[in-house]
Amino acid sequence: MPQATPTPVPPTAAATDNGAVIPATAVIAASPVIPASSASPATAESGALTLGDLAARVDTAWPDVTSYRVTFTGATTPAASAPGTPVTRPAATPGATPVARQRETVVSEREVVLPDRQRQVVTGLGDDDHEAISIRDALFVRGPVVTRIAPGTAPDDWIELDPSALPAGALLSQLLGGLPGMPPAPLASLPGRLRTQAVRALGTVTHDGRECRVYGAADTVAATGMRVDYTIAIDEDDIPCFIETGAGGVVQGRDEYSDIDASFTIEAPESATPVSIPPALATPVARD
Repeated sequence: MPQATPTPVPPTAAATDNGAVIPATAVIAASPVIPASSASPATAESGALTLGDLAARVDTAWPDVTSYRVTFTGATTPAASAPGTPVTRPAATPGATPVARQRETVVSEREVVLPDRQRQVVTGLGDDDHEAISIRDALFVRGPVVTRIAPGTAPDDWIELDPSALPAGALLSQLLGGLPGMPPAPLASLPGRLRTQAVRALGTVTHDGRECRVYGAADTVAATGMRVDYTIAIDEDDIPCFIETGAGGVVQGRDEYSDIDASFTIEAPESATPVSIPPALATPVARD
Protein backbone atom coordinates (compact mmCIF):
# COMPACT_ATOMS: atom_id res chain seq x y z
CA MET A 1 0.00 0.00 0.00
CA PRO A 2 3.02 -0.84 4.28
CA GLN A 3 0.97 2.48 4.36
CA ALA A 4 4.13 4.53 4.63
CA THR A 5 7.01 4.32 2.20
CA PRO A 6 10.15 6.35 1.58
CA THR A 7 8.94 7.70 -1.73
CA PRO A 8 7.41 11.09 -2.46
CA VAL A 9 5.95 9.88 -5.75
CA PRO A 10 3.81 7.86 -6.21
CA PRO A 11 2.26 8.67 -2.80
CA THR A 12 1.66 5.58 -0.65
CA ALA A 13 1.51 1.89 -1.43
CA ALA A 14 -0.37 -0.67 0.61
CA ALA A 15 0.04 -4.42 0.59
CA THR A 16 -2.76 -6.93 0.77
CA ASP A 17 -2.51 -9.88 3.09
CA ASN A 18 -1.49 -12.16 0.24
CA GLY A 19 1.53 -10.01 -0.51
CA ALA A 20 0.23 -8.07 -3.50
CA VAL A 21 0.71 -4.35 -3.71
CA ILE A 22 -2.24 -2.03 -4.15
CA PRO A 23 -1.61 0.74 -6.69
CA ALA A 24 0.21 3.60 -5.11
CA THR A 25 -1.84 6.33 -6.67
CA ALA A 26 -5.04 4.79 -5.53
CA VAL A 27 -4.44 4.81 -1.82
CA ILE A 28 -5.88 7.63 0.24
CA ALA A 29 -3.68 7.72 3.30
CA ALA A 30 -1.51 9.94 5.42
CA SER A 31 1.61 11.40 3.88
CA PRO A 32 4.35 8.81 3.70
CA VAL A 33 6.83 8.66 6.52
CA ILE A 34 10.43 9.05 5.45
CA PRO A 35 12.69 6.66 7.37
CA ALA A 36 15.30 8.24 9.61
CA SER A 37 17.90 6.24 7.68
CA SER A 38 17.20 8.19 4.50
CA ALA A 39 19.92 10.63 3.61
CA SER A 40 18.91 14.27 3.47
CA PRO A 41 19.03 15.60 -0.09
CA ALA A 42 21.20 18.55 -0.90
CA THR A 43 19.60 21.97 -0.92
CA ALA A 44 19.28 23.56 -4.35
CA GLU A 45 21.29 26.61 -5.24
CA SER A 46 19.43 29.89 -5.43
CA GLY A 47 17.33 30.10 -8.59
CA ALA A 48 17.40 26.37 -9.32
CA LEU A 49 14.12 24.55 -10.04
CA THR A 50 13.28 22.28 -7.11
CA LEU A 51 10.93 19.40 -6.41
CA GLY A 52 8.99 21.80 -4.23
CA ASP A 53 8.61 24.16 -7.19
CA LEU A 54 7.22 21.35 -9.34
CA ALA A 55 4.83 20.26 -6.59
CA ALA A 56 3.57 23.83 -6.15
CA ARG A 57 2.95 24.21 -9.88
CA VAL A 58 1.02 20.94 -10.01
CA ASP A 59 -0.95 21.85 -6.86
CA THR A 60 -1.97 25.14 -8.48
CA ALA A 61 -3.03 23.57 -11.79
CA TRP A 62 -4.71 20.40 -10.52
CA PRO A 63 -7.96 21.95 -9.15
CA ASP A 64 -8.89 22.99 -12.69
CA VAL A 65 -8.94 19.34 -13.86
CA THR A 66 -12.50 18.00 -14.11
CA SER A 67 -11.77 14.40 -15.13
CA TYR A 68 -8.82 12.15 -15.89
CA ARG A 69 -7.53 8.60 -16.08
CA VAL A 70 -4.54 7.44 -14.05
CA THR A 71 -2.94 4.10 -14.85
CA PHE A 72 -0.51 2.63 -12.37
CA THR A 73 1.84 -0.18 -13.38
CA GLY A 74 3.97 -1.91 -10.77
CA ALA A 75 4.96 -5.32 -9.52
CA THR A 76 4.22 -7.71 -6.70
CA THR A 77 6.38 -10.23 -4.90
CA PRO A 78 5.35 -13.31 -2.92
CA ALA A 79 4.51 -12.63 0.70
CA ALA A 80 6.86 -13.79 3.39
CA SER A 81 4.33 -13.41 6.18
CA ALA A 82 1.50 -15.69 7.22
CA PRO A 83 -1.99 -15.28 5.73
CA GLY A 84 -3.82 -12.40 7.33
CA THR A 85 -0.64 -10.53 8.22
CA PRO A 86 -0.11 -7.26 6.30
CA VAL A 87 3.11 -7.28 4.33
CA THR A 88 5.44 -4.56 5.51
CA ARG A 89 7.21 -3.85 2.24
CA PRO A 90 5.67 -4.19 -1.23
CA ALA A 91 7.73 -4.62 -4.35
CA ALA A 92 7.08 -1.03 -5.41
CA THR A 93 8.76 0.50 -2.37
CA PRO A 94 11.56 2.76 -3.61
CA GLY A 95 14.79 2.14 -1.75
CA ALA A 96 14.16 -1.59 -1.45
CA THR A 97 16.80 -3.86 -2.96
CA PRO A 98 15.32 -5.73 -5.95
CA VAL A 99 14.94 -9.41 -5.20
CA ALA A 100 15.21 -12.41 -7.50
CA ARG A 101 11.81 -13.83 -6.56
CA GLN A 102 9.05 -14.05 -9.15
CA ARG A 103 7.38 -10.70 -9.83
CA GLU A 104 3.94 -10.26 -11.27
CA THR A 105 2.75 -7.11 -12.99
CA VAL A 106 -0.13 -5.29 -11.36
CA VAL A 107 -2.11 -2.70 -13.30
CA SER A 108 -4.68 -0.30 -11.94
CA GLU A 109 -6.72 1.88 -14.26
CA ARG A 110 -8.79 4.51 -12.52
CA GLU A 111 -11.18 6.96 -14.13
CA VAL A 112 -12.10 9.98 -12.06
CA VAL A 113 -14.89 12.46 -12.74
CA LEU A 114 -15.01 15.28 -10.23
CA PRO A 115 -16.54 15.76 -7.80
CA ASP A 116 -17.67 12.26 -6.85
CA ARG A 117 -17.53 9.56 -9.57
CA GLN A 118 -14.83 6.92 -9.99
CA ARG A 119 -14.34 3.62 -11.74
CA GLN A 120 -11.35 1.38 -11.06
CA VAL A 121 -10.17 -1.88 -12.61
CA VAL A 122 -7.26 -3.71 -10.99
CA THR A 123 -5.56 -6.79 -12.45
CA GLY A 124 -2.51 -8.74 -11.41
CA LEU A 125 -3.48 -9.18 -7.76
CA GLY A 126 -5.02 -12.63 -8.18
CA ASP A 127 -7.79 -13.09 -5.60
CA ASP A 128 -7.85 -9.32 -5.01
CA ASP A 129 -8.52 -8.35 -8.64
CA HIS A 130 -11.65 -6.25 -8.94
CA GLU A 131 -13.72 -3.66 -10.70
CA ALA A 132 -15.19 -0.99 -8.46
CA ILE A 133 -17.51 1.97 -9.03
CA SER A 134 -17.92 4.77 -6.53
CA ILE A 135 -20.71 7.31 -6.98
CA ARG A 136 -21.42 9.79 -4.20
CA ASP A 137 -22.70 7.65 -1.30
CA ALA A 138 -22.70 4.30 -3.16
CA LEU A 139 -19.92 1.77 -3.73
CA PHE A 140 -20.18 -1.23 -6.07
CA VAL A 141 -17.66 -4.05 -6.47
CA ARG A 142 -17.28 -7.21 -8.53
CA GLY A 143 -14.43 -9.58 -9.30
CA PRO A 144 -12.48 -12.17 -7.32
CA VAL A 145 -12.20 -9.89 -4.28
CA VAL A 146 -15.96 -10.17 -3.59
CA THR A 147 -15.48 -13.69 -2.28
CA ARG A 148 -13.60 -12.14 0.65
CA ILE A 149 -16.41 -9.69 1.30
CA ALA A 150 -19.42 -11.92 0.72
CA PRO A 151 -18.39 -15.61 0.56
CA GLY A 152 -20.37 -17.57 -2.00
CA THR A 153 -20.81 -14.59 -4.31
CA ALA A 154 -19.81 -15.20 -7.92
CA PRO A 155 -16.98 -12.93 -9.13
CA ASP A 156 -19.14 -11.69 -12.01
CA ASP A 157 -21.91 -10.51 -9.66
CA TRP A 158 -22.00 -6.93 -8.44
CA ILE A 159 -22.32 -6.25 -4.73
CA GLU A 160 -23.20 -2.92 -3.13
CA LEU A 161 -21.41 -1.66 -0.03
CA ASP A 162 -22.22 1.16 2.37
CA PRO A 163 -19.28 3.58 2.22
CA SER A 164 -20.19 5.00 5.63
CA ALA A 165 -19.29 1.60 7.12
CA LEU A 166 -15.82 1.76 5.55
CA PRO A 167 -13.53 4.10 7.49
CA ALA A 168 -10.40 5.50 5.93
CA GLY A 169 -7.50 3.12 6.46
CA ALA A 170 -9.72 0.04 6.70
CA LEU A 171 -8.30 -3.10 5.12
CA LEU A 172 -11.05 -3.25 2.51
CA SER A 173 -10.50 0.39 1.59
CA GLN A 174 -6.85 -0.45 1.00
CA LEU A 175 -7.76 -3.50 -1.07
CA LEU A 176 -9.93 -1.17 -3.16
CA GLY A 177 -7.15 1.36 -3.59
CA GLY A 178 -8.60 3.89 -1.18
CA LEU A 179 -12.14 3.90 -2.53
CA PRO A 180 -14.53 5.51 -1.90
CA GLY A 181 -12.09 8.36 -1.15
CA MET A 182 -10.93 10.56 -3.99
CA PRO A 183 -7.26 10.36 -4.99
CA PRO A 184 -5.01 13.13 -3.71
CA ALA A 185 -3.40 15.53 -6.13
CA PRO A 186 -0.20 14.25 -7.75
CA LEU A 187 2.86 15.14 -5.66
CA ALA A 188 0.60 16.00 -2.70
CA SER A 189 2.61 13.60 -0.52
CA LEU A 190 5.99 15.09 -1.34
CA PRO A 191 7.78 15.32 2.02
CA GLY A 192 9.23 18.61 3.15
CA ARG A 193 12.72 17.12 3.35
CA LEU A 194 12.76 16.69 -0.45
CA ARG A 195 11.21 19.98 -1.48
CA THR A 196 14.48 21.89 -1.63
CA GLN A 197 16.20 19.36 -3.90
CA ALA A 198 17.07 20.66 -7.37
CA VAL A 199 15.69 18.69 -10.31
CA ARG A 200 17.49 17.84 -13.54
CA ALA A 201 15.94 18.75 -16.89
CA LEU A 202 15.78 15.56 -19.01
CA GLY A 203 14.22 16.95 -22.18
CA THR A 204 10.72 16.53 -23.54
CA VAL A 205 8.51 13.62 -24.56
CA THR A 206 5.08 13.28 -26.10
CA HIS A 207 2.48 11.59 -23.90
CA ASP A 208 -1.27 11.36 -24.47
CA GLY A 209 -0.95 13.93 -27.25
CA ARG A 210 0.73 16.41 -24.90
CA GLU A 211 4.28 17.72 -24.97
CA CYS A 212 5.73 16.99 -21.57
CA ARG A 213 8.83 18.34 -19.86
CA VAL A 214 10.71 15.62 -18.01
CA TYR A 215 12.60 16.15 -14.76
CA GLY A 216 14.72 13.83 -12.68
CA ALA A 217 15.56 13.72 -8.99
CA ALA A 218 17.11 11.19 -6.67
CA ASP A 219 17.43 10.23 -3.04
CA THR A 220 19.61 7.82 -1.08
CA VAL A 221 18.68 5.42 1.68
CA ALA A 222 21.55 5.99 4.08
CA ALA A 223 21.41 2.54 5.69
CA THR A 224 21.93 0.72 2.39
CA GLY A 225 23.33 3.33 0.04
CA MET A 226 20.51 2.48 -2.36
CA ARG A 227 19.79 5.23 -4.86
CA VAL A 228 16.12 6.02 -5.43
CA ASP A 229 15.30 7.73 -8.73
CA TYR A 230 12.26 9.85 -9.53
CA THR A 231 11.18 10.87 -13.02
CA ILE A 232 8.42 13.44 -13.27
CA ALA A 233 6.89 14.71 -16.51
CA ILE A 234 4.46 17.63 -16.68
CA ASP A 235 2.84 19.38 -19.63
CA GLU A 236 2.75 23.06 -20.49
CA ASP A 237 -0.25 23.50 -18.19
CA ASP A 238 1.63 21.90 -15.28
CA ILE A 239 -0.55 18.79 -15.38
CA PRO A 240 1.40 15.57 -14.79
CA CYS A 241 2.00 13.25 -17.74
CA PHE A 242 3.69 10.52 -15.73
CA ILE A 243 5.49 9.97 -12.44
CA GLU A 244 7.96 7.11 -12.12
CA THR A 245 9.92 5.67 -9.22
CA GLY A 246 12.91 3.38 -9.57
CA ALA A 247 15.50 1.74 -7.35
CA GLY A 248 18.62 -0.21 -8.19
CA GLY A 249 18.09 0.41 -11.88
CA VAL A 250 14.65 -1.22 -11.75
CA VAL A 251 11.39 0.67 -12.32
CA GLN A 252 9.28 0.10 -9.23
CA GLY A 253 6.11 1.95 -10.21
CA ARG A 254 4.78 4.30 -12.84
CA ASP A 255 1.67 6.47 -12.84
CA GLU A 256 0.47 7.71 -16.23
CA TYR A 257 -2.10 10.52 -16.41
CA SER A 258 -4.21 10.66 -19.54
CA ASP A 259 -7.55 11.79 -20.96
CA ILE A 260 -7.41 15.04 -19.03
CA ASP A 261 -10.90 16.64 -18.95
CA ALA A 262 -12.25 13.85 -21.16
CA SER A 263 -15.86 12.68 -21.03
CA PHE A 264 -16.28 9.48 -19.00
CA THR A 265 -19.56 7.71 -18.38
CA ILE A 266 -19.54 6.22 -14.90
CA GLU A 267 -22.88 4.78 -13.88
CA ALA A 268 -24.08 2.35 -11.24
CA PRO A 269 -24.62 -1.25 -12.40
CA GLU A 270 -28.17 -2.19 -13.35
CA SER A 271 -28.38 -4.57 -10.41
CA ALA A 272 -26.28 -5.19 -7.31
CA THR A 273 -26.81 -7.10 -4.10
CA PRO A 274 -26.39 -5.05 -0.89
CA VAL A 275 -24.03 -6.79 1.54
CA SER A 276 -22.54 -5.96 4.92
CA ILE A 277 -18.81 -5.40 5.25
CA PRO A 278 -17.18 -8.03 7.48
CA PRO A 279 -15.75 -6.42 10.64
CA ALA A 280 -12.27 -7.71 9.84
CA LEU A 281 -12.30 -5.82 6.54
CA ALA A 282 -13.83 -2.66 8.04
CA THR A 283 -11.16 -2.36 10.74
CA PRO A 284 -8.35 0.14 10.16
CA VAL A 285 -4.98 -1.53 9.75
CA ALA A 286 -2.65 -0.79 12.65
CA ARG A 287 0.52 1.12 11.86
CA ASP A 288 3.87 0.66 13.49
